[in-house]
Amino acid sequence: MFPSPLDPARPRYPDLRFWRRIRREAGIEHCRLHDLRHTMASHAVTNGVPVPVVSRLHGHSNVRMTLRYAHLADRNIAAAAEWVGEAIEAMMAV
Repeated sequence: MFPSPLDPARPRYPDLRFWRRIRREAGIEHCRLHDLRHTMASHAVTNGVPVPVVSRLHGHSNVRMTLRYAHLADRNIAAAAEWVGEAIEAMMAV
């Protein structure tokens, strides 16, 4: 998310002064980069991005770790159950 100016393949760690300034100016001092990783994973999975793809985006070597990041709301689970039920119903009507 914040690449190093010397090597864009590496993060700009540990110099995060600009991140502290951005948070202060936006009024979100409590927000951490780690929080944004959780938010990104949750939104991606909720919007249909397959968990293995989110896992690769996060650089996780194990999908189980990604599942810890992707928090799904009960409404997402209910919507998925409804979708599966409708698909089975449509197959049975053939």
